[in-house]
Amino acid sequence: MNGFADAVRAGIDALSCVVDGINKGGCGVSLADAPHPRVIIDLDETGSPLGPAQTKCDFLFFGEPDLVMPIEIKEHGAPNIAKVTKQLQAGADAADDKLPPRHPAVRFRPVLVSRNMRRNKQFELRRASVRFRKHPEIVRQLICGDPLTGALGNS
Repeated sequence: MNGFADAVRAGIDALSCVVDGINKGGCGVSLADAPHPRVIIDLDETGSPLGPAQTKCDFLFFGEPDLVMPIEIKEHGAPNIAKVTKQLQAGADAADDKLPPRHPAVRFRPVLVSRNMRRNKQFELRRASVRFRKHPEIVRQLICGDPLTGALGNS
């Protein structure tokens, strides 16, 4: 295989950061029906492309044929949307570095996974965006346990 996910996997120095699921504490997402083949990088693991002191999101998801998703999980309390946006932006920048050189169009979806949020936080999140290759993309929210495919909707 020489697909998108395989090219990303080949660019990872230490495969110890490649994981099979997206879960942090008691919160995660279902990978049922998620694009496959795929590569999931846990940015908190040894060998991840970002160091321990760097701002980062929790996971990077790369799926066939062209999907890139930085994912931040907030398992407790109301998320600080400005902080989440910075973490997802750091993940987007790291993802761009891991992509095969000059890979054509990519579907980019930044995702916040959390418990239910109050209305004011939901409104704030709807205005939050992350830039990937100079194009802003609205941050999508999934509730803990939701399928990852829920973030693949329109736009």
